[in-house]
Amino acid sequence: MKKLILPLMVTALLAGCNDTTAVNNKDFSPEQKAQIEKIASQYIIEHPEVLVKASETLQKQQMEKQVQSAKQTVVTYADQLIKDAKTPYVGPKDAKVNVIEFFDYQCMFCSKISPIVKQLETENPDVKFIFKETPIFASRWEASKYAADMGNWIFAHKGSDLYSKYHNAVFASGKDEGKLTKQDINDVATKLGIDISKFDANNSFEGNFQLFSQLGFQGTPALIVMPTDNVTTDNVHIINGYDPKGLKDAIAEVKSNAK
Repeated sequence: MKKLILPLMVTALLAGCNDTTAVNNKDFSPEQKAQIEKIASQYIIEHPEVLVKASETLQKQQMEKQVQSAKQTVVTYADQLIKDAKTPYVGPKDAKVNVIEFFDYQCMFCSKISPIVKQLETENPDVKFIFKETPIFASRWEASKYAADMGNWIFAHKGSDLYSKYHNAVFASGKDEGKLTKQDINDVATKLGIDISKFDANNSFEGNFQLFSQLGFQGTPALIVMPTDNVTTDNVHIINGYDPKGLKDAIAEVKSNAK
């Protein structure tokens, strides 16, 4: 019986204020509290895995809470996410399903997932892929900001097709984590027939930064898969970081429910 009681006691103590079912401290005398703490401390010393499990459980709960909060924010800003005319996109303008990616050309994992996103575009021609230029490394590497502005400028003046070629070509260079230069970016644009002398870098991505922050994202790539109509927290999927399977599965699920 003692082996069963001790873990339950430790669990109650670790739960603290977050567990309304935990034993109320007022139910014990000072002597009893001291004895409980002594027994619990000894149990933790003998079973340190309890703390590891408690920490993992807490982290999981915090992540789930953050994701749920982000989903609610997605619902609130649905139109801004999928209907902003200034944001580059590939695919049907009136698609029923959308994939929104917040990314930075200098981000290693954005570079890694780029060919996968490109493949998913080919496999899902009925899905709209929206690209939120979010140069989170701009303060560290000037090319991060320059590439984002160039991308938005190309979309605004040349449209989706040329933007897509630019976007994929920059990532295909394999230069990230500070290796990408302004000259690399100019070379990509020039090869696509763009007159870069007309390019105007004007911090066109600032609205994306604000939305990125409101969603609680802390790194790139950050992706959202969502329907165009009747958006709820139940049909929004958020993929943080490099997760090809999670992204593919989310697209399939939203598509199946959006028919």
